[in-house]
Amino acid sequence: MRLVYRFGIAFLVVILVAGAVLAVTFDAHRTDVEESTNASVVDRAELSASILDDRLEEQRRTVAVGTINPDLAAHGTDRQDEALERFVESTAFDGASLVDEDGEVQSFDTTTPGFESEAVVGADFSDRTYVQRGLAGEQHVSDPFRAQTGNTVVVISAPIVVDGEVVGSLNGASQLERTGLFDILNGDDEREAITVATETETLYSTADRFDETVTRSADLETVEWTVTAHRDRAAVDDRINRLAVFQAVSGVALLGSIVVFGGWVYRSKIRRIGQFADRVKALERRQYDAGPSFEGATEWRRIDDALERLGTALARREQMLLVLNRILRHNLRNSLNVVAGRASDLEERLDGAEQESAREIRLATGELLTLADRARMTEELLDPVGEESPRIDLAAVVHERIVQFGLTGDDDAKPNLTVTVPDRAVAVCGPEVAVAIDELLANIADHAGSEPTVAVTVETDDETVRIRIADDGPGIPADEAAVITGNRAISQVSHTGGIGLWLVDWIVSQYDGSLLIPPRESSDAASDDGATVVLEFPRAPDSAPSDGSEEQN
Repeated sequence: MRLVYRFGIAFLVVILVAGAVLAVTFDAHRTDVEESTNASVVDRAELSASILDDRLEEQRRTVAVGTINPDLAAHGTDRQDEALERFVESTAFDGASLVDEDGEVQSFDTTTPGFESEAVVGADFSDRTYVQRGLAGEQHVSDPFRAQTGNTVVVISAPIVVDGEVVGSLNGASQLERTGLFDILNGDDEREAITVATETETLYSTADRFDETVTRSADLETVEWTVTAHRDRAAVDDRINRLAVFQAVSGVALLGSIVVFGGWVYRSKIRRIGQFADRVKALERRQYDAGPSFEGATEWRRIDDALERLGTALARREQMLLVLNRILRHNLRNSLNVVAGRASDLEERLDGAEQESAREIRLATGELLTLADRARMTEELLDPVGEESPRIDLAAVVHERIVQFGLTGDDDAKPNLTVTVPDRAVAVCGPEVAVAIDELLANIADHAGSEPTVAVTVETDDETVRIRIADDGPGIPADEAAVITGNRAISQVSHTGGIGLWLVDWIVSQYDGSLLIPPRESSDAASDDGATVVLEFPRAPDSAPSDGSEEQN
């Protein structure tokens, strides 16, 4: 996969991961806001219930302490009325009443304007639960009810005990419409509200100003009331919206930074690498002055200068090679043709030793002409392989070249030849491979002896097609094989005697193949361990290795 595509995929992954992290972070913060709000509302409800419990308990104690006053037990006297009036004035109650042991009202006092206390004195309250509980010797907090004053009240009653006997009940009343009982529940936060309710009715509420609220409830221990704390939903949503705006701004800044950084990396690195690859491909195509120039950082300018120098050097060397080839193909060849012609004329005219000398000159000149023809192939190999790699069936090519070379037939002078090839062996290579096979077969004919044994094998596997040519001749000298395969550098001491194996190596290398010369089993240069040469080519991608093989002698 091209680097730019990998960079694009990696960049997209980074963007998606960063976006996912931002989304998860926002969701986590939103959850924190919700949980924090819920916890705050729960705490407010529980605190309000606790405060109201304490307030009611305080009023219960106030009533209990008030019953100690002996004047309150003096039924029907002015002392009792005065004591009850002082009790109402000194407490938070909006009114109070005294009943005797029969439940008859003996005294009554209220802060309600215009209400006549005499209208209540003498009334029978014995059917009221708070009176019954008080006369039974218990303290009691009544459920809210509508009193004769027209107000909804809650009464706290306590027994009046004289000499161990209950002689009446003191009843303190709080008017829920204007009492300060619930005022303490109101906080300073305008976004919060409180509702106090029984199972059947609402006693107090400040939540009417909100359209929608987050609510949590808590029950009182003193009475069967429920306190509900409210939090304005609009305030919670506003907090979440501010969080969303902050998160969006942070996300835009983060993603923008990533995009800017990615753009910088692309422009300064990825695109430069692509330009570098284009310059290298231009060099491979022998376009030494083509390709974009690098700008920017000092390192890229140094690379640009190095590629420029490399292109100049390659162009100069190719020019030298082309000039040398043209000298071989034209000047030297023409001169050699003249020499060969004159040697042939001399060979026909002369006799004896002079004729043999002329013949040697003609043969040597012919070898030089053949060498010049083979050298012409090097110029053709300079052209790079095209975009679409060629495909050749090497099994068919091997058969064809063996037949063409004349190594098969009934002639007794022909070598003992064994050919083993599969039905098909399609490799990534061009028609020049036939020249490489010819060179190896010619090498056998020239150096393997008069009656050589030759084995030619074509093998395939999942990735490679191999041509193996082996003979029992004197073999290839180790030094020469090391130079051809690149294991030893060319020098005045280490070199090869011809161009044949070089040509084979250049043809194979042009298609990303390999020329292998396995080492001889014996280190003795005079031994006849034979020569083995292996050509390896990449197998064509859509061709399966053949299982069947054919062997012929």
